[in-house]
Amino acid sequence: MIAVALLARQNPLRLPRRALAALFLMGGLGYAGQSFSFFFALRTLPASLVALVLYTYPALVAIAGVVLYRRRIPPVQVLALVGSFLGVALLVGGVPIALGSGLPFLVAAPLIYTGYILAGERVMPGLPALAASAVTLTGAAFTWTVAAAVTGHLRLPASHSAWALVASIALIPTMVAVTAFLAALPRIGGSRAALLSTFEPVVTVALAVALLGDRFGALQLLGGLLILASVARLQWPGREIPVIPER
Repeated sequence: MIAVALLARQNPLRLPRRALAALFLMGGLGYAGQSFSFFFALRTLPASLVALVLYTYPALVAIAGVVLYRRRIPPVQVLALVGSFLGVALLVGGVPIALGSGLPFLVAAPLIYTGYILAGERVMPGLPALAASAVTLTGAAFTWTVAAAVTGHLRLPASHSAWALVASIALIPTMVAVTAFLAALPRIGGSRAALLSTFEPVVTVALAVALLGDRFGALQLLGGLLILASVARLQWPGREIPVIPER
């Protein structure tokens, strides 16, 4: 990511010092903390429950915007928010009540991600996206590398296929996705960006059906359509939702 930023003439070290520190902490605490909580919750809790609770973060971001910045939530955004959450609930299937040692991590994941988004919304205006992403991912890499070394899990992939998998995860859902999301924050605001991110489980389920042979039931189809309808309603031409500045 640093190499890409330098090739694009976005030297991360030329960022303002406060922004540099904030972005590093966003990655080292926010991005790494959210992924750590998410993965550990999956060890003891049903994936459907973890996915559903994680995708409460668009609502949390919207609520935090109202509480912290006294922002108004347009009715169309409230409608899209409710529709997307119902869609995620249907998409991930039935959510059994099964709580265990992963409960603290389950609660922490959306809360940490909400803080990450709000911090990014404040830090990103005026910053080049590639340079900012390089610093954020460097912070996350630092935290995960230290954690892996301390716990004795730091090792290189053992095969060519493992290297290919790691490279693929690093390139598309990490480098590209993080850069695109950070670039969107100053343009459309954290609440709207978070809501549009609910398109992610639609893609996940569709790929699982296409590549892994998973079955796509009627409820999942309805959930996917609800999310798509919510995103389309949010983006409807002529109904632009302004990003209300902070007071």
